[in-house]
Amino acid sequence: MQLTGNCCNNLCSEFKLKNFGFDHDHQDQFYRSQWQSGERSWLFLFYRWIWALFFMVVFLVCLILQFSEGKYFIFLTNWGIILCLLTQLLAAILVTRWHFDLDAVRSDQCEGHGRDRRRSPLLIKCYWLLHDVALPLALVITTIYWTFLHGKMNKPTRFPIISFVTHCLNSVFMLVDFLIVAFPVRLLHTLYAMLLAIVFCFFTVIYYFCGGTDEYGNHFVYPLLDWTIPVRGVVTFVGVFGLYCIYSILLFVVFKLKCFLHRSLSVVWSPHCVGLI
Repeated sequence: MQLTGNCCNNLCSEFKLKNFGFDHDHQDQFYRSQWQSGERSWLFLFYRWIWALFFMVVFLVCLILQFSEGKYFIFLTNWGIILCLLTQLLAAILVTRWHFDLDAVRSDQCEGHGRDRRRSPLLIKCYWLLHDVALPLALVITTIYWTFLHGKMNKPTRFPIISFVTHCLNSVFMLVDFLIVAFPVRLLHTLYAMLLAIVFCFFTVIYYFCGGTDEYGNHFVYPLLDWTIPVRGVVTFVGVFGLYCIYSILLFVVFKLKCFLHRSLSVVWSPHCVGLI
């Protein structure tokens, strides 16, 4: 009951105007894993660059095989992969700066001087924004593809392995990353993720009226967004917004459970341990 009450209180406190922003008191949480005990971790640094290189390879392979005179960039799936790549690259850069104390970033945080610790640096703000857009987008892409599009699109699947990676493993890897990182979830950041969906919606409309086609000559980006049937497109995006809301709440709950587990394990492992959260 106490855990439920705390979750409800935390949920209500999320809807404050300041939570639209990207400032955070504990900036070290963006450089460290939720589960590392020391200030630095070679394992976490290695993990970060493996993740970044993985998404880099996926992006380059997809770009080479599916470029199709630039039509690679009209699909939301590929927007999602690009966002995952940028997120992981920026995360790797942040952890590298922390690990090797570049520009005294770790020293300033640990000693508590030299910078306003309440105002997050631009790199952290960009990373937080990218992560909070890329993760729910990956989940939405996976859900919609396997529920409504797989095997139902008016074109063959040329690269099934790549399709599986970009429509399934993208979400798996981002969820694993979500369980490892230490920084918090902000429910109001969901609006930024929804803004990307709105941008893509307007893009598909403009693309349709400009006579754009996919690589097979279909006059739509996705069958669900065939604007010869406007109602279908509107219903699709209402459903997308609903999924964003559902996933954001679920991620918030998982984040709180993750923090609770971390605090509990910290007490078990070391009574004098100070947790990240």
